[in-house]
Amino acid sequence: MTQKTALITGITGQDGALLAQYLLSQDYKIIAPTRLNPDKSKLKTLGINQHQGIEFIVYEKWSDFDKIIIQCLPDEVYHLAAVSHVGESHQNPEVVFDVNTLWTIQLLKSVEQYSRQSKFFFASSCEIFQDDLHGLVSENDQKTPSNPYGISKLSAHLMVQYYRDVKGLFACNGILFNHESELRAPSFVSKKICREVARIVKNGGQPLYLGNIAAKKDWGYANDYVQAFQAMLKQKMAKDYIIASAALHSVEDMVNCAFDALDYNITWQGKDLSRKALNQDGEIVVAIDEKFFRPLDQRFLKGNSSNAQRDLDFNNLTPFASWVKSMTLNEYRELI
Repeated sequence: MTQKTALITGITGQDGALLAQYLLSQDYKIIAPTRLNPDKSKLKTLGINQHQGIEFIVYEKWSDFDKIIIQCLPDEVYHLAAVSHVGESHQNPEVVFDVNTLWTIQLLKSVEQYSRQSKFFFASSCEIFQDDLHGLVSENDQKTPSNPYGISKLSAHLMVQYYRDVKGLFACNGILFNHESELRAPSFVSKKICREVARIVKNGGQPLYLGNIAAKKDWGYANDYVQAFQAMLKQKMAKDYIIASAALHSVEDMVNCAFDALDYNITWQGKDLSRKALNQDGEIVVAIDEKFFRPLDQRFLKGNSSNAQRDLDFNNLTPFASWVKSMTLNEYRELI
């Protein structure tokens, strides 16, 4: 059996590192385009930063991908690299559009011109949907994003569909709802919660300050989600799929699970801005700070992953409490 080759952009990020680990377990050769001197800490955490199955290639500009595609002629292309923080996208919309949209177009052009047999996966986002959708959100529901990140992702999403429907490429969008793991960057609230709860339980100190703890998200475990990326490229026809847990959990739910993971009892008091959590000694361990409130924190989107369940065997997902516990215990172990 011929060894398959996969090109992964964003291999140093959460999804890229986890996908690389998963594909290496299936004896893939991986091409990893990176900037000069990339941060390989996530790959190191997984023990694959020096794996002989990964070939790192330095690029300087988007047009370098013509040469990279010609050189490796990958069986599969996973375009995961992105400016991925929704909140920060409000400050730098031009950078977000450049990376998330224009780079995607460049890759699609390169594949079309030089490697049409390559199957193309794009990491789209639930942020492409309009804010006021209720119930389960399906692949064809109304898409009117309300932040620069969502706008950039929808533009790229539509270009993927164009290259599939008009240019004839095997190209598909994985519409990803929120997914977390031990590899999450500190700027994400899931990582912040697990890290701060571990710190409070082990060392005490100031409270964990959060914004809108009533905000709810469809949250899943990234380790489960990356397996669906490959499954999409194994289908006979290219299609777009929602990859989601189909369940909503609040920020407060995550805080509770994190403290529960370390058998640390808290009690909630008050509401709205005066909402706080106290430990058994009456000390405040969680408090609200308005500076952490984000625009449009009232999005309660829940993904309908029934198509992925049917076609991709996207079932038996890691429960919310289980992966929050895993993340929290990981942070606790790393504390000095």
